[in-house]
Amino acid sequence: MGFLIAGILIGPNSLGLIDDTKTVEELAEIGVVLLLFVVGLEFSIGRLLKNLKTVIGFASLQILLTIAAFFFVLWKGGVPANQSLVFGILIALSSTAIVLKIMTDRGELNSLHGRICVGALLFQDLCVVPLTILIPILSAPAGDYSGSQLGFAFAKSIGAVVAIFVFSRLLIPKTLEFIARTGNKELLTLAVILIVLGTCWASEVLGLTLAMGAFIAGMILADSEYNHQIILDILPVKDYFAGIFFISIGMLLQVQLFLDSFLFQLGLAFGLIFLKAVLGFLAAWIARSPLRISFIAGIRLAQIGEFSLILADMALDNGFFSDTQHQLFLTVSILSMLIAPMLVRVSTILSIKLFSQNGTGEADESEDEVEKLSGHVIIAGYGTIGQNLSRVLGEINISFLILDLDGERVKQALSNNMKALFGDSTREDTLIRAGIKNARMIVFSTSDLVAMQEAIRSARKLNPSLYILARTPNATQVEEMTEAGANFVIPEEFETSVEIFSRVLKEFHIPNNVIEQQIELIRLEGYSMLRGLSLKMEGLQKFSAYLTASLTESFQVMDSSWANQKTLGDMKIKDKTGARLIAVVRKNDVHPNPSQDFSIQSGDILVLFGRHIQLDKSLELLELGPKG
Repeated sequence: MGFLIAGILIGPNSLGLIDDTKTVEELAEIGVVLLLFVVGLEFSIGRLLKNLKTVIGFASLQILLTIAAFFFVLWKGGVPANQSLVFGILIALSSTAIVLKIMTDRGELNSLHGRICVGALLFQDLCVVPLTILIPILSAPAGDYSGSQLGFAFAKSIGAVVAIFVFSRLLIPKTLEFIARTGNKELLTLAVILIVLGTCWASEVLGLTLAMGAFIAGMILADSEYNHQIILDILPVKDYFAGIFFISIGMLLQVQLFLDSFLFQLGLAFGLIFLKAVLGFLAAWIARSPLRISFIAGIRLAQIGEFSLILADMALDNGFFSDTQHQLFLTVSILSMLIAPMLVRVSTILSIKLFSQNGTGEADESEDEVEKLSGHVIIAGYGTIGQNLSRVLGEINISFLILDLDGERVKQALSNNMKALFGDSTREDTLIRAGIKNARMIVFSTSDLVAMQEAIRSARKLNPSLYILARTPNATQVEEMTEAGANFVIPEEFETSVEIFSRVLKEFHIPNNVIEQQIELIRLEGYSMLRGLSLKMEGLQKFSAYLTASLTESFQVMDSSWANQKTLGDMKIKDKTGARLIAVVRKNDVHPNPSQDFSIQSGDILVLFGRHIQLDKSLELLELGPKG
């Protein structure tokens, strides 16, 4: 959003640092081309198909309801029908750049509302392709096209898109393969630039836009086997491309026109956001999403998107909008974008306050069985972690219950003969039906960190003695989750580092007790050691107590040792010292937990477990024998 504000300030209508209007317009066109190339490069057909049910349901409903509602409002307000339709189309699109960026930073892409929003945004991006063709047609006077001519023009444009796409798919992979064989990284980057320019030129020649060619080029390159290297080359400048676009849009804003009718335009922006949020909420609810998730999705898609600005600019070029109408739409769009980050951040909190405090939660057919559970584990979130945990608990016969807000995941669990409950873990009534008061433990493995924090508070309130385990993507939320009531919080990034360094130490044959000490030290005080923080004195005292608690020690038996040629029953190590013999290593063969008639020989290595003082006594016993 800083890019938009910067563009407004340096533009010809504000401080005038750049006062050439033609230059600004050319820069805006370059920004559009670069942005669509980046979007095309990140566009995932696989991810779209993965969210196909969401696309067919919520995404299509959201667009159709928004177009229909705004068309009706504007048409009744005296706006011509074709302009009302195009305004409805422009308003229906949301900002992929803003919403996707914030949800990625918050680690919410795999949450239920994250998958719903991503599916809708991808569908909207896909709709841009036919809309760039449709807008110029709708912009023409009604008498210029008959029904058959309109259909022919649209079919011709679609044919041009398909021709460019197919031809590029046939040519580009072979070109990239030939260049990759040279092993020249710079040549590959130059080839990518040439491909983008080539598809833009072909698109322009066939009567389409440069932006459409850039989008097609991005999609084709994203689907190539060299896409990872291409993305790595483009990644450092990706944000610059998006920045150029948003700066150029800000530069087009006429500040004086905005100030002359500030309250009116601000009112329009808030009214548009409110109506679009309500329509998005209704679309998600009709598509059978839970109320709280529908509310989040509606608010997060309530702004006007960057593609709307591109399409509005096309409509202006085709004489569809007047300059005043275009400026009004541009101002309202920028205001909605500026408000969007705040709405995204507060949407989850508002949804919890509105839908998780009162009312009844959802139930399913396994609820009668849930009432019989006691001392069980509640798994909140049936993603990859929840599925693996449930599989392990089932193998060792520990009773558990799956709690999830995604109906498809609940059906999957029920089809696997697991006890599952469809409901929102932030709701106290849902937790009660899940048997929270009789449960021994609850494990939170969801991606919605704000909702998880609220759910932890509710669980701790309902069962003060409950053991609460939570996972987070990184360590920044450890203290927040702990303060909310979690007994232990596992940050994924640091547990990965723990596993890596423990494997490294094992490769250097560092004793397991030393490795365990290092792991325990890191986990004390919420991974403060790896986060570059100093341990509190209390934490150091805990670690000191751990070091003095239980350790392992090894003793090699020599010919002169008292233990040589004696059985474990004869030595009575545990009775005399308190230490426990846990293994004997003989000629590289390990004998764990040997029996009392096991005879010790010279060269054996005895592995002992106990406290420091116990180990000292046991070593003395094995070497010298009992005193007195």
